[in-house]
Amino acid sequence: MATVTVFDRYRSEETNTGERVLQGRWTEFDARFSRCYNLLHFIARRILDSSKNADDVIELCRVKASQSCLEFEQEGAFRSWLVRVLIDEARAVLWRNRQRLNADQS
Repeated sequence: MATVTVFDRYRSEETNTGERVLQGRWTEFDARFSRCYNLLHFIARRILDSSKNADDVIELCRVKASQSCLEFEQEGAFRSWLVRVLIDEARAVLWRNRQRLNADQS
């Protein structure tokens, strides 16, 4: 039978607290992202001319933004940053599609 020390209990509580804080940040990120979804979808559709591609680019944007989730005090700054990430991802998709077309035509 393993013995549990005070240090082990503290580490366990610290880990659980850290996970709760992290979960709270993800919940906040998801909430803020969902408030911007309609704007992101509109912009992605305008750039890509396809609703299916727009959904794919929005998911890429969400993944990239969540990996470098910065703290923004104001909602406008967060929204502007997300739009910039989305535009960069959409342009990358367009570039890859053009490269594939050029490769297929060669």
